[in-house]
This record gives sequence, C-alpha cells and structure tokens, in this order.
Amino acid sequence: MMSIEAYQFANLGAHEDLLEDLRRLESRMREQLGYEISLIAYTPETKDISKK
Repeated sequence: MMSIEAYQFANLGAHEDLLEDLRRLESRMREQLGYEISLIAYTPETKDISKK
C-alpha cells in the first residue's frame, strides 16, 4: 500500500465537465448505496502535471 504523502490533489478546476461527471457519479452512488460518497482525485506527486 502506497503512503498518501506520495500523492497530491489533482487540479481539475479548469475541467468543469470532469468535475460534473464526478458529481453525477457521487449522486448515483448515494442513491444506490444509501449513504454519502465523496470521490477525491489524487495524482502521484512525482508526476509533473503542470506541463500538460
């Protein structure tokens, strides 16, 4: 199991369509499972995502 310190939050702020997909999936999971689910997007810290 990898340590959580090796990851950072993924910056999805500029991708509203992806954020909306996550929100829809959270809602669907809440309806089917009967409790709140929060999906969190992480990325490996060693990966330089600023160049994309």
